[in-house]
Order: sequence, then C-alpha cells, then structure tokens
Amino acid sequence: MEFALGGLSGVCAGFFSNPFDVMKTRQQLQGELMKAKDVKHKPYKNIFISVQSIVRAEGWKGLQKGLSAQTAFQFTMNSVRLGMYQTLDDLGYLKPDDNGKLSTWRSVAAGAFCGFIGVTASTPFYMIKTQLQSQTANAKYAVGYQHKHKGLFDAVKNIYNSNGVKGLWKGYTAIIPRNCVGSSVQLSTFSTCKEFVGQYEIFANSIFFAALVSSLATGLVTCVFMTPFDTAATRMFNQPVGTDGRGLLYKNVFDCFIKITKTEGFFGGFYKGFLPNYFRMAPQHLLNLTFWEKFKEINRKFNK
Repeated sequence: MEFALGGLSGVCAGFFSNPFDVMKTRQQLQGELMKAKDVKHKPYKNIFISVQSIVRAEGWKGLQKGLSAQTAFQFTMNSVRLGMYQTLDDLGYLKPDDNGKLSTWRSVAAGAFCGFIGVTASTPFYMIKTQLQSQTANAKYAVGYQHKHKGLFDAVKNIYNSNGVKGLWKGYTAIIPRNCVGSSVQLSTFSTCKEFVGQYEIFANSIFFAALVSSLATGLVTCVFMTPFDTAATRMFNQPVGTDGRGLLYKNVFDCFIKITKTEGFFGGFYKGFLPNYFRMAPQHLLNLTFWEKFKEINRKFNK
C-alpha cells in the first residue's frame, strides 16, 4: 500500500508542477554550450518571458508539454522511492534507538538508496519527458535538439527502433546523481523539518500545516543541491544520438560537467532555470509530500 500511496502523491504533484518543469527544461537548454555573451536570442530569459514565449508558440496547452511522460515518471519513481522509504521507516531502520528520534545520516542514506532504485525504474519516462518538453513547432522558440516525437508512445517506439532497449536508458549516469542527491536531501530534510515543527502545538495537531512548512523549506534546500545535476541530466537526455547509440554532444556525465563549466561557467551554466526549478519543486514537494502524508493518514484510519 505504501508504494501505491507514493505513486498517487507523485501524480497529483506532477500535474500542478509540470508547467514550471517545461520552463525549467527550456531555460536549461537555452544557449547550450555557448557563453552568455554569445547568446543573442533568449526566448526563455526568465519565468514571465518563458510563459509568453510558450503561449505564443503553442498556446496555453504548451505549458503542459510532456504531461503524459511526466505522470508516468512521477508515478513510477515515487511509488518505488516513497514506498521503500516508508517501509524502511516502519521497520525502524531510520530510528537507531528506543527514544524514536530520527537519525539524519540514516535518513540521508535511505533517501539516496530509495532514489537510486526509483530512478532506475523510471529513467525512460524522464528521458521522454525531457525530450517532449523541449519540443516546439515554432523554430523561433526552439532550444536544444528537437526530437519531434508525437507523444509518449511514439517516443518509446522511435527510441527503441533507433537504439533498442538500452536507448531508453541513455543518459542514465546523469540522472543517478540527480535523484540520489535530490532524494536524500528531500526525504531527510522533510523528515527532520517535520519532526522539528512537530514540537509546536499548531503543527502537532495538523498534518497539513506540518507538511506545508516542511515542504516549502525542503523545496529550497533540495533545489540548491540538485539543480546542477538536474541541468546535466536535461542536457544528457535531450542531446542527439548517433546511429551507434552514442551522444553527439556529451560522452558521459563527467564530459557534460566539464563542457558546461568551460563554455558557460558553473553558476551561469548549471544554475540555469533555478527559479522555475524552485517554483516547480516547492509545489511539487508541498503536494507530493502533503498528499503522501494525507494518504497515509487515510490508510491508517481505514485499517483500524
């Protein structure tokens, strides 16, 4: 049941945060491997201009580009990740002594491990989500390589026909650090914040308020640590691939980090899309983790 609850909470969060995810993806691809001074046209310079560019090129529906793949990714990844984490917590692995106090280091390690397993299962959906979100029919607003998939199933067919099953995991080395870092920081910070605010009566009596404050703080901390890895994953997954299955822009995640740093600088390159990434993460963490807590509460009452 923990796995299903985690998946459902991820789907709810993914729907509301997807527009910011689209903006984040396009900002991260804008000016790829170009120095800031050489980027003349910036259709995704900030959040407001990003919204204008997307709506002008594709209408309001453009803000939900890649939603089907996003939903599949969130359900698969969070059902495994949150389900495993909750199971470890229920078994007492995150609380090393009888006083029931959460171990931060065990929580970090468990979050990283659960994130690794979850993203291994959901990598194909993340790749397709990224490629669909970057697509636009208007060349004026195009950034990054345009794969021209018609949808989720068409993307699976195209990738499989070109590079076989292994093609669906192309770029896997980039998403491992992204999700291990993101998951460990997210779950440990959320658990620690929730335990801290639970000392106060207003939060102790309300799962929603405790989850609300914990989620907003967790979103900021996670965004700071995860954004560089998120940018690298976006670049790796969206790059064109040759007939031999090798990426034409980046050989691996280390090559990606080196090239971005050399051409765009660390902060100028890896922290592209930071604001939409936070505005994506804050509601996603809020909705994902709050729904997760509420679903668990309903499940506990139902099983009494």
